[in-house]
Amino acid sequence: MDVTRASQATAAQVWADLDEPWREAFRQAWEALRAGNIPVGAVASSQDGTIVHAARNRVHDKDGPAGEIFGSALAHAEMNVLARLPFRSQRNLVLSTTLQPCLQCAAAIRLGPIATVRFAGADRYWDGCHDFAMLSPREAQRAQPAREGPRSDELGVFGALMSRMGVRRPRYEEALRELGEGPSVDLARRLAEDGKLERLAAMEVNEALGYLWPRLTELCSAR
Repeated sequence: MDVTRASQATAAQVWADLDEPWREAFRQAWEALRAGNIPVGAVASSQDGTIVHAARNRVHDKDGPAGEIFGSALAHAEMNVLARLPFRSQRNLVLSTTLQPCLQCAAAIRLGPIATVRFAGADRYWDGCHDFAMLSPREAQRAQPAREGPRSDELGVFGALMSRMGVRRPRYEEALRELGEGPSVDLARRLAEDGKLERLAAMEVNEALGYLWPRLTELCSAR
């Protein structure tokens, strides 16, 4: 088996081993990429893995499903999942998201019915913004949702890389370079400039994962 086929086989096995909420989160992120949005997807599920709601980033969309936010800086994937959860609903849900939540989403998660938040890709730009303990004595006493992430494998790298593909945000890219994330920013830029991003977007997300696996492994090893 050559390197390409071996990489694809490894990626296929890793994908098969994921639980359904993780797979759906990555599918949602890929749909965001195809729609010209920031590629992030999120899923709320029960403790046994039953999906309650799944959503994607819709900041550039002109419409969206009932109950979701679109065409706004508020329209992040996590926000759109949380917006569809009933007020004072069960508080033991798991939120799986392809990228580390930003300040806005971290605050919404804290107020929502989320017991555990899992994120795949690291976003050093927003690292630490989930800790609201210094805001007030009340916040210091409240328990935070359990956090699992970022993933240390190729899927973690893939979650971060996806968020840097498609929509170009020069200030954000420059900030990431200053934080040591230049290699993934450069790869995302090369994929776009070489015309490979368009071909990748035509694939299903698990196929794109297999195609990118060698590069993801390189980024993973370079950490």
